Amino acid sequence: MKKLRQSSKAKAFTLLEVIIVLAITALVLGAVYSLAQGTLLLADDVRRAERRDARMQAFTTFCEHLLAELPATALLKLTTTQEHGQYMTRLDLEHVRSPFDETPDCRVALFTQGQPGGGLRLMVTCQDTSMVLFEDLAQCEWNALQPATQQWAPFWTEDNPSRTSATHAHPKLMKLVMSQTGGGLSEQVFWITPSEPTMIIIAPISALRTPNLSR
Repeated sequence: MKKLRQSSKAKAFTLLEVIIVLAITALVLGAVYSLAQGTLLLADDVRRAERRDARMQAFTTFCEHLLAELPATALLKLTTTQEHGQYMTRLDLEHVRSPFDETPDCRVALFTQGQPGGGLRLMVTCQDTSMVLFEDLAQCEWNALQPATQQWAPFWTEDNPSRTSATHAHPKLMKLVMSQTGGGLSEQVFWITPSEPTMIIIAPISALRTPNLSR
């Protein structure tokens, strides 16, 4: 009888050990799962950040290509309005080369639109074609350096010429402040170096006369 009681106690103790081992295993598996899930989320965040940076760099290159060498006859206009507590900016360029296929004498516009759920959408229009560049912007503002005050201002106006040969005094610098949802603030400054108009020199009529070789 005494041996039977000792055998029962031994079996009960073994069952308790199994329960403890199962509990420890569950805790270890839970920790491993949480670690793996956190690693996957971190990898997704890194990929999203890389895509966000790549898009921003591509847009910076786009703006540099658009503004680097404006034709002397190009017309630049910058306007900024406020809607529902957000600043909407619009940059219009006329008589410029297309940033997509180098077609001359095009109209290009970069402008923002508010979204129903909040945030901003950045659009580009070339001639009659429009497309979305960004849909997740928290801020997008253009500024032009005013030559008189040497201060940044959210506006710039140039008169529409009556002839295409008219030239304009463009701002020397343009600044773009952008931030994407979940990203940091990006500030880019672009130099504008308009090309000089082509000058045709007409020689005097006297210089074009054929010299008299007769004696």
